[in-house]
This record gives sequence, structure tokens and C-alpha cells, in this order.
Amino acid sequence: MLLGTKDYFQKSNNIRRTYPLLGRITNLLEKQRHVVQETVLLNRTEGKPFNWIQKEIVYKRAEDVVKNQPFGTQIPYDEVGREWFTHSTYPAKEIKDDFRVTIGSSKCSKPYSASILNLAGMSYGSISKNATLAFNGGAKIAGFAQNTGEGGFTPYHQEYGADVIFQFGTGYFGCRTEDGNFDRKKFAEIASNEAVKMIEIKVSQGAKPGFGAILPAKKNTEEIAKYRDVEKGTEILSPPHHAAFGTDSEMVAFIHELRKLSGGKPIGIKMCIGQQDEFERMVRTFAEKQNYPDFVAIDGAEGGSGAAHMESLHWAGLPIIEAIDFTHSILKKYKLRDEIKLMAAGKIISAFDIYRMLALGADACYSARGMMFALGCVQSLKCNLDTCPTGITTMVPSRVASLVVEDKKTKVANYHKNTMEAFKELLKSMGLESRKGIDKKFIVRRINENGTKTYQELYSNGLNGRKIKSNG
Repeated sequence: MLLGTKDYFQKSNNIRRTYPLLGRITNLLEKQRHVVQETVLLNRTEGKPFNWIQKEIVYKRAEDVVKNQPFGTQIPYDEVGREWFTHSTYPAKEIKDDFRVTIGSSKCSKPYSASILNLAGMSYGSISKNATLAFNGGAKIAGFAQNTGEGGFTPYHQEYGADVIFQFGTGYFGCRTEDGNFDRKKFAEIASNEAVKMIEIKVSQGAKPGFGAILPAKKNTEEIAKYRDVEKGTEILSPPHHAAFGTDSEMVAFIHELRKLSGGKPIGIKMCIGQQDEFERMVRTFAEKQNYPDFVAIDGAEGGSGAAHMESLHWAGLPIIEAIDFTHSILKKYKLRDEIKLMAAGKIISAFDIYRMLALGADACYSARGMMFALGCVQSLKCNLDTCPTGITTMVPSRVASLVVEDKKTKVANYHKNTMEAFKELLKSMGLESRKGIDKKFIVRRINENGTKTYQELYSNGLNGRKIKSNG
């Protein structure tokens, strides 16, 4: 009666005011709508952002159990947008490839040999202590690199001795002054750490390009504040823009400075492609000054995030397929493709996803949400609420404790190992003995009810038939 009376007299919720008490059922179902859909209502191909087929690929590979499927595909071949690869009548008998790529231009004195599949940036604070530890342990076992994300370099990134890519963004967390600017001394201390193999400057992120980010005050614990060089219990803002540079020339100078401060380690930039003439102008500046990053990590617009501005999440940025094709083409145009390695991120889950990226020009890939599924993520979409039920994206101690590091680090390693094995089998089925034979002509997309085209036809010049006007 008390709840019903409260509902009747409150003014913020129309349903509860019209239907006291009973209206709460509607509110509960609205809040748990995604959970009900994921567990009861959706079939294997309907989930978003990832369907059950995609999640099952990771779950099975992480568990290192039966990795096959009965009764045929459940993904219709007649749907527009459906893609597949073409196999060979004469599959290869063996693979002669270590699936590693050396990152480091002629400007770099300490190049790094990276796996073609690595952990994308997820910072401590956006993910929990145990998640960070499990990723570090899994990366060490399987031999891939862990990207720190922009939340600073912590002991949890060093616990098991995995190779680390230190990322910082516009907030310069871990290497910032009291007023939020870049601190060269703090950066040099981190960059000189033996575990740190590469440096990545985050310019923008696929899920929120050009919008910046906020870490809620309730997730900013004393420990997180320590590693981010901020005040605990306060809302942390990563502004949309960098303070250390604001033009292409200033970026080049900053990259040159970081290379010196790091002792010659590979320096890269992470970004989501937006206005394409701006990116071409940037690359032209690299070519003119003959100074450039050692790698460019491209984040597709479909990339994930713990929290993002709604407009940026749904409508900003270039999708990963078009973005990688475009970036590869522009780097070739200015004769920098051999110098600058290209990394791709954006819903990378399966061996086929990796093949697509490499066919379009990428040298290596990042995976974030795929690795999260290996940790036990159930896609509850509560990353921004600090209520993640699996202990991955929460700071609540009882929830974090549910993620057992010793178990999950093995699952992360298994997922990577089995995905690489699947990639080997995929190449062999196409008659290829190594990555050298990867080609866009082996991927087909249905473009209408009666027609298909290969990636070679769809992405023949990297610009989708469009000429880019170059602004001086």
C-alpha cells in the first residue's frame, strides 16, 4: 500500500502513476530487457552487438573443448551483406609462417615482433584488477601483447611478465602534470620499463571519435587515482583534443620526442578515421618531413567502449573495413606503407575476421570484446554502470572476486592459441602456406539477391572509386 501510494503521487513516471505498484513490473522488464532477450528470446544469429554464434566461437576456444558445430550453418547465404571465403581444390599441406610481424620503421632502433592478434586497449579502471591480471597472464602464456588502454601503467600490467603496449590519450594518465598536461619525466620512466615494448598515442576511439570520455567518480578509487595521477573520488575527464599537439607538424615533432624519451621503441597512433582529407593531409606531412609513427592502429566505428556519447556511439566514424582499405591506400600513395605498420580493431572475433583485415592491408589485429568473452563476458551491457555481473568492468570487490585469475588467464591464452590454429587451417584450405598469399579476391560478398562481388572488385583502389581532394 505504501509503494502504491508513493507511485500514485510521484510525477516522474507516467506508467507507475497510472498503474500504481503494477507499473513497477513494466519498469523491471524494461531494465532487464536485454538480459531476457539474450537468454530467452533471441535465436543464434540475432544478438547485438555480437550474436550467439560469435560468442560461442570464443567460449568454446577459451574452454579448449569441442570446437566444431553440427548440422550446417545458421547464417543465411542469400542475405545481402553475407560474406564468405573461397577455398582451393588443393589445400596446402603445411603452414610456413610464425604469424608475427616486426613493428618498427627505419626511425626506430628497438623494433618489436608482435603477434598478428593482440589485446586491444582496456584500461585499469574501465576493467577490474582481476580482469587486467587475467589478460596479462593470458598474454604471457600465448605470446601476444597487452595494450594498457589510456588508464595508466599499473603493477597488474607487469604481474606475469607479458609484453605491454603503453597507451596514453588526451588525459595523459600515468604521465601527466598536476594541471593535466604531458609529463616527459613520468613518461620516460614508464617507457623505459622492460615490459613496455611499444607506445601508442590515442588520438580517437572508434566508439566515440572526437568526443573524449568520462570515468565516473564512483569508479575512481584511491588506487585508480594513484595510477592516473588524479584526485580520488572525482569524475575524470579525457578531453576530445590533445594538449601536446594540435597540428600535423606538431604531432610529428611529438612522435619524434617520444621516440627519444623511450629509447627508440616503436611509437604509434590510434585513431578512428573521420574526415578523410584530414588523414591524407597528415600522411602527406609524414612524407614531407620524413618523420612518422612506426605504426597506425585504426579503430573502426563499430568498436566498443565501456561508455560513450550516444551520438558518437551510433553515428560517428568510418567502419573498419572501409577504414583499413582507405588507410592502406593512403600510406601506399605516399610511399610509407613499408615504413608504417597498420593494425586493425573493430569486432575482431574469428580467424575469418583476421583474414579480412589482412586482405585489406592490415599487418596485425587488436581484439577487445573477443578477449572479454574469453574472460566470461555475457554481453549484459552494464559496463558503464559498475554493476557488471562477471566482475570484468566493475570495481565492486564482491563482483571482481567472481573472476578467478588463475582460471581466466588460461582461457584467454586458449582463445588466442585456438584462433591462431583456426587461422592456419583457414589458410591451408585456401591453398596458402603463409600470409604472403592472402588476397582480397578470395573474399566474396553478396551485394543483392542475384549478385556477388569479391573484395578485389569492391575495394580495388582503396578509395571506393572516390578521388580525394588534397588540401595544402
